[in-house]
Amino acid sequence: MRLAFTESLRPGARLGKNIYNERGHILLCEGLPLTQKMINRLVSLNIPFVYLQDSRTDDIIPMPPASGKLRREVINTIETTFLDMKNKMNLAGSFTIEQANVKFIQIVRNIMGELKGIKS
Repeated sequence: MRLAFTESLRPGARLGKNIYNERGHILLCEGLPLTQKMINRLVSLNIPFVYLQDSRTDDIIPMPPASGKLRREVINTIETTFLDMKNKMNLAGSFTIEQANVKFIQIVRNIMGELKGIKS
């Protein structure tokens, strides 16, 4: 498997890993041969690079710095926290910010723990 810039992709290249949207849903599946339309869409979504299948590098398996579960948790927490802040700011601004701070501290701890190999 190898990493390739999205703008340098050619039709027929096969994805080495699934591509997910910001909500954690699969956009394109591993092993799928890319079409020009798919490549154009990836570029328009500002996806800078993808993993491709490559027989020369089959023995290389990239390890993500954080699990998919943690990424989804982080995205969900950030989105819900900012929506809560937006909706509650006029009522109790400082309390809402304190709550957000507690959530973000826990998320950062989870990220740091996973990067260090510590399960929380």
